[in-house]
Amino acid sequence: MEKIYVCKELHTRMQKLARQYPQFIHLDVIGSSHDGREIFSLTMGNPRKVLFCTAGIHGRESINPIILIQIMEEYARAYQQKLPIQGQTDTVYELLREYGICFVPLVNPDGYEIASRGFSQIQNPKLRQELQLQDIPAKEWKCNARGVDINRNFPCQSYRPQSSGDSPASEKETKALIHLFHSCDSVGYIDFHSRGKIIYYYRQAMSGAYNQYSRKLAKYLQGLSNYEIGGADSEFYTPYSGGNSVNYYSEVLKKPALTVETVEETASFPLHTKYRKETYEEIHAIPLGILSQIADAAEGLL
Repeated sequence: MEKIYVCKELHTRMQKLARQYPQFIHLDVIGSSHDGREIFSLTMGNPRKVLFCTAGIHGRESINPIILIQIMEEYARAYQQKLPIQGQTDTVYELLREYGICFVPLVNPDGYEIASRGFSQIQNPKLRQELQLQDIPAKEWKCNARGVDINRNFPCQSYRPQSSGDSPASEKETKALIHLFHSCDSVGYIDFHSRGKIIYYYRQAMSGAYNQYSRKLAKYLQGLSNYEIGGADSEFYTPYSGGNSVNYYSEVLKKPALTVETVEETASFPLHTKYRKETYEEIHAIPLGILSQIADAAEGLL
């Protein structure tokens, strides 16, 4: 829990997990960053009907990528032993025979390396030089190696350009996630960020019925995590805070897309490793929990 993981070590843990459980886990490279780092996804269970879970879209939010990998490891053990996760009645095995979970724990590997170890980790000399001219400390870095905030880059109604080099889906990381969203049938999406201990469900571009159902899911996740729920007025705090992956997914795929913000609002960057254990305990049941609710809704039980 105290170890600082570099990008390659996170990938190694995912590769090890896929080798250990080849019967029900599949590892893919869904794309690469502008500095040449691979972006991995790991699908557990039924690959034809999945819940997407992402983290690490913002480089400085370093807690969630390793926690998502730890969640995968917990679920894999529980699947093999046909055991439930704490707080769930269905076993992992029962749920993941019908559905799958596709994890992308580190969407922005370049940003993660910058925030964790500095601008010197960018191998491309042109990109590195441009980044070092920015008036933002490395430990505060949210963007990718081109200085673009990936979570403002998705082509949807709320998209607004952030800089002269930014256009809808201009970034390799954005394209990789969009392609993944369209690569299989899915039932929903959770994007993990930091800070605030809050769950955002409301999507301004979507219907009242959509948001009512999403709020039910958020209320259920609140019971698992004890996080707050963001209201309808909290989706965009400025006109330039749209263009998120959840906005794109909800508008195009028409399925629930929730944002889960981990770690207390007052936490400073870089996020201390002391937050890992507490955050893991708060969110480890969330992916399976929301999948159980979606499964119940599909069967008319909600």
